[in-house]
Amino acid sequence: LERARAPLRRVRVKRCGSLVGREVRGRSPRPPRPASVVTSVVCPFLPFARAGFFFLKSNAMPLFHVSRLRGLKHCAWIALAFILARACMNGLTKKKLQDYRKKRGLQTAVDKLQEEIWLVVCGTALSLFSGYLIATSPAFDGCNMFDTTQCYTSFRSENVPNEIKGYYLIEVGWYLSLIMKSFFGVGRFDSFVMEFHHVVTLALIIWSYSTGFTQIVGVVTFFIFNQSNPLLHLSKLTNYMEWKSIRAYMFILFAATFFLSRVVLLPLVVIRSTFFELPRAVSREDWEGAVVYTWYTTNACLGALWLLNVYWLKPILRVIKRNITGMDKGNPT
Repeated sequence: LERARAPLRRVRVKRCGSLVGREVRGRSPRPPRPASVVTSVVCPFLPFARAGFFFLKSNAMPLFHVSRLRGLKHCAWIALAFILARACMNGLTKKKLQDYRKKRGLQTAVDKLQEEIWLVVCGTALSLFSGYLIATSPAFDGCNMFDTTQCYTSFRSENVPNEIKGYYLIEVGWYLSLIMKSFFGVGRFDSFVMEFHHVVTLALIIWSYSTGFTQIVGVVTFFIFNQSNPLLHLSKLTNYMEWKSIRAYMFILFAATFFLSRVVLLPLVVIRSTFFELPRAVSREDWEGAVVYTWYTTNACLGALWLLNVYWLKPILRVIKRNITGMDKGNPT
C-alpha cells in the first residue's frame, strides 16, 4: 500500500540511439546492467546505417546500377564450374603425382602439389585475359597503366561491354571458388589473412561493377594483381618439387614482380587515380549525390589490399634470406 501511494518518479533509461523516459513507483530502481560488447559496438553506428538506408531508398541514382547485380547470379554457376574442374584435375593427377612423389622421395603432400598446379594454370589464364582486354578493348583507350584520364567517362552507363562483363563474371566466380573450395573438399584451407584478402577483393569487384567503375577499379586493378599470382605459385611448386637449382631464383622473380606491381604500381596508378582524379572527373551533382560514398568505399578497399601487400613483404623477404643463405637446409619451407 505504501508503495502504491509513493510518488511517481521519472527514470531515464538509455537505449540504442535515444534516452527513453519511464515512470516507476516506490524504491529507486536498480542500477542498469552494463551494456554488452555487441551493443556498445553496434549502437553508435545505427544512426549512420539508418541514414544510409534511407539515402539509398530515396535517392536511387543511376550511379548504383542495381540491375547489374542480377547478372552476377551466374557467378555461382561459374564458381561451381571451377570447383568441378578442380575436382576433375585432382582425380586425373593424383595417381601420377603420387608416383612422382614416391620416385623422388618428396616430403610434400600430393594435395599441396595439386593446389599449386591449379593456381598456376588459372592465375596465368586470368593474367592473360586482363592484359588482353586492356590491350585490345576500345573501352580502355585512355584508361590503362600509362594514361588514366578517361577512366571515368562511362560510369553512368547501364550497359557493360560484353568482354568486360564476361571478365567480371569469371573473376567473381573465381574468388567465390577460392572461398568455397575447402567446403567442397577440393582444396586446402587458406589462412585467415588470405581469406580476408579474398573477401575484400570480392567486395571490391562487386562494388566496382555495381557502381560503374569497371575500368580503373576493375580490370586495371586486377591486371596489376594478377601479375604476381602465377609466379608465386610457380615458385612454391618448384620449392615443393625440391628443384633446388631454380627455386630461389623463381622466388626472387616473384618477389620483384610482387613489389613492383602490388606495392609500387597499385598506389602509383590506381589509388592515385581514384583518390585525386575521380572527384575531378564527375560533376558536382554526382559527387554530392552518391559518388562521394563510392570514393570512400573504393579507397578503403584499395587501401586495405595495399596494406595487406605491405604486410606480406616481411615473410617474403624472410623466405628469400632463408633460401639464399641456406638456412632451410634444403627442405621445403
